[in-house]
Amino acid sequence: MPDASTVNFSDLLQRPNETVDKLKSARSRSLRVRRRGTEDDLVLTTAARADQDDELVEVAARMLRAVMGNPVLRSKYLLDILPQVFPWMRFLEPEDQVSFAQELIDVMDAGHDIDSPTPVLHLISQWRHTAEVYADPDLLKALRPGIIDDAGAVAQPAE
Repeated sequence: MPDASTVNFSDLLQRPNETVDKLKSARSRSLRVRRRGTEDDLVLTTAARADQDDELVEVAARMLRAVMGNPVLRSKYLLDILPQVFPWMRFLEPEDQVSFAQELIDVMDAGHDIDSPTPVLHLISQWRHTAEVYADPDLLKALRPGIIDDAGAVAQPAE
């Protein structure tokens, strides 16, 4: 969370009005709430700001879907732009680049619908690992089985 102001969890509990004032004056309209020990930090934001963030993600997904749905725009813009965002895409086969772009948009829509970024991050990780395989010829050779034209007759299954 870039440029977020930070408060301790105890500040939120002991001085809630001051903490809310700090939240309102924060440029990002959010605060990182530090917790002791191994607990994850929390992010405190206003409902209006959270709604704006959700709307922004939805708009971005709709824009990507519109571009992806138009073959001219898709080939002219989106597939040229995505490798700037995901440089590892350059190692994917051209048809896999298109598949990644389409899946990314579909999963962004679905993830937004269930209010979770996890599926999108998982998809990106999976495609990145695929690109890593394509980038390493030895690994690709080891993972890609040889093509068998005819393996001979197959025995009838026993009953």
